[in-house]
This record gives sequence, structure tokens and C-alpha cells, in this order.
Amino acid sequence: MGASRHLCLVALPFEVSTSFGKGTARGPDAIIEELDRCDAFDFDLARNPFRGITRTNVRPHSAGLTDAGTEIALAGRVVGDVLDAGCFALCLGGEHTVSLGPVRAARTRGDLGVVQLDAHADLRDAYEGNPLSHACVMRRILELDVPTVQVGIRSMSEPESRFAAGRRLAIVDGRRAACSDDWYHLLGLLPKRVYLTIDIDVFDPADVPAVGTPEPGGPRWRAVTDFLEHLFAVKDVVAADVVELMPGPGDEASVRLAARLVGRIAALRWGA
Repeated sequence: MGASRHLCLVALPFEVSTSFGKGTARGPDAIIEELDRCDAFDFDLARNPFRGITRTNVRPHSAGLTDAGTEIALAGRVVGDVLDAGCFALCLGGEHTVSLGPVRAARTRGDLGVVQLDAHADLRDAYEGNPLSHACVMRRILELDVPTVQVGIRSMSEPESRFAAGRRLAIVDGRRAACSDDWYHLLGLLPKRVYLTIDIDVFDPADVPAVGTPEPGGPRWRAVTDFLEHLFAVKDVVAADVVELMPGPGDEASVRLAARLVGRIAALRWGA
């Protein structure tokens, strides 16, 4: 997995195509501020996940951009530089569209699979006439000839369902993701190197209500983190993102969970 213990948090506060709720552009700063404010000690792991890790906050000046193509290219260049420096890139969105640039960067550096944790399939060919909508990001990733495993899905359109069936995509619905681990073997469909993308709405809204498009049901903290522990044990996770947090007044619990998730990813990336 490499000797570097350098974590780059790449803030990508890009938000153009979100449709149900607005405010995901506030997500990166909220997560970074919470990381600086809360006690980093992880009770479950009995250690500070950031001990011995150099953390850098990278801001590619994407705030205010309205062109998704420009944002995707910018994110890809930044993450490519991070990977070439031997560091681990953890991108913070922003809407889910921001994932496409980092995935492209990781794909050009070797065989790659993508693990998506999300309430939504994001397999539309276009949404409201926009092929770079947050609702299309996994369709665009599949066009890169990147195999995927989608976890926690509990919302898709009828055309998405037909597309997924035609491609025989590996999709784990929200109930199965919440209640069992009998699907972990699906990771065997992916190469050793994987990119992890987590739309924070994968969690049950009881745990994380502050999201752009909440969906009832879905896994909770223990189910998600148990899976992540398995994923990092069997795959080389080369980069990741956490997207679609929509923080506002009174959403401290959602922000805290997102920050704890970042800490857990850091801890799993480098082990004890």
C-alpha cells in the first residue's frame, strides 16, 4: 500500500446540479472545521487515527465554478499530483459530480475499480439535459471501463434499472447492506486497486439528515464501518471521497459523523 503516511484532504465545494436541496458546497469546510475541533481519538479503534500522519488541506479554488467540465478537470489534475507524490487523496464535496475527476486520475495510473456507497444509483445518462449531473456520475465512470460495486442503493429510475440489469451491475440494496455481509464477496469482481466514493446519504437519514437528497432506509454507522474495514483489508484503496453533506444550523450531528468517517478512513488506510 505504500510507505507514505500523508493524507491530503482535497476540498471541492462544487455545487451546480443538486436538485432536491442546496448547500453541499458548505460540506468541505464543515468537515475540516469539525476535524480541527473534535477530539480525534477513535473509541472503537482505541487510537488517534491521525497520529503519525501528515495532513494537508488542499483547496483547488473551485468555489464559484459553474462549469462541471472545468471542475472535473481541475479535481483530476490536483488528485493526480497528490497520487504522484505518493500521498493518499481524500476529496470532500460538494456534489457527487466532483468524483469523476479523481476517478479519471486514479484510472490513468493503473487498473481500477470503484466502490460506491450511496442511496442513489447515479446511473442516468443525463438529468434535466445535463450529462454531468450528480445523478449521472456512475454512468460516466462506467464509460471509463471501470468496474463498480454499488452499495446501499435504494433509489433509481426505471431507465436506470433497465440499464443496470442489462449491464448486470453489482448492486447491493440498502436493506441487504444494512443487515448482512453475505455480499462482501462481490469485491472479487474488482481489481486490487480501488477508488472509494461515499455519498453521505448512504446512511439512514436517522443518522445523517443533512444531505442533499435523503432516502429512507439504508445502513447505519456500524454496518458501513464494518464493510470499510473489510474493504481496506482486501483491496488497495488508492483514493477516496466523501460527498453530498449539506450542513446547516442544527446539523452538528451529521457533520460530526462525516468527520468521524474521514478519521476512520485515515485509520484504515494505514492500519494500527
